[in-house]
Amino acid sequence: MNGRMIALLGECVLGAKAANEMQAAPGSYVLSSPAGAFDVAGTYPLKMKVVGVLTPVGTADDEAVFVDLKTAWVIAGLAHGHMDMVQPEAARGVLRREGDNIVANASVLSYTEITEENIDSFHFHGDVSEFPIDAVIAVPQDQKSELLLRGRYLEEDEAVQMLVPRKVMDNLLDTIFTVRNYIVMAAVVVGISTLATTVLVFVLSLRLRRREIETIRKIGGTRRRVLAILSSEILLVLLLSGLIAWGLTVLVSRFGYVMTNALVSKEREEGNTVELRTVYLTLSG
Repeated sequence: MNGRMIALLGECVLGAKAANEMQAAPGSYVLSSPAGAFDVAGTYPLKMKVVGVLTPVGTADDEAVFVDLKTAWVIAGLAHGHMDMVQPEAARGVLRREGDNIVANASVLSYTEITEENIDSFHFHGDVSEFPIDAVIAVPQDQKSELLLRGRYLEEDEAVQMLVPRKVMDNLLDTIFTVRNYIVMAAVVVGISTLATTVLVFVLSLRLRRREIETIRKIGGTRRRVLAILSSEILLVLLLSGLIAWGLTVLVSRFGYVMTNALVSKEREEGNTVELRTVYLTLSG
């Protein structure tokens, strides 16, 4: 690892591929993506300091940007920092005072970068226990701790689901290979059916062209000549079909990913999905 791990609010660690694509290194800065580009009242992007770059591991972690839990909440707009409204220089930003509460107007802007000078001004609004956490990665000390932890989430009405990555991946791979076997079987069946249909078409074509073949033989065409004519026709049909199949394969191989990505992006836009994922990492033992 180049640099260090996260220590303060507003710091981040980059995966190897993410650092390469953003041309970032320890000491540089990256901006978070806003939740909505056309949301006028949305949160501003947070300028985060890069404190470390992980070594390549060949997984999705190479493309990730790692922040601590509270920094993720700041990015999501659940926390912000601004000038101390009690100070005299902030008087023009005060809309009204209600006892100990101070209501600020729109002229008070939130900080878009967390520094040593303003880190103490960042605060959360609402109940922190209700803030979103998409996933928790728990590493138990032993098998007994694992079983006890999994036993807490076996209730049917439980809103939280616990998954064992190895079992999930095994089931996923079993499903993938099963689907692959079905696809191979379907391809074999379709291939055999296509071959049988092709043979049937050529046989029926020869029967329909029997008088034509007899005419060729009557005007001096030998059996070898007739066979050469029919073979050339068959080879021409196979060659044209092979060229068409090759062209379609090239188009799919070059533009299939782009089309699939466009469809997935469209589905994400229609579903109003948010790319930010808050994952809390728990390491024990």
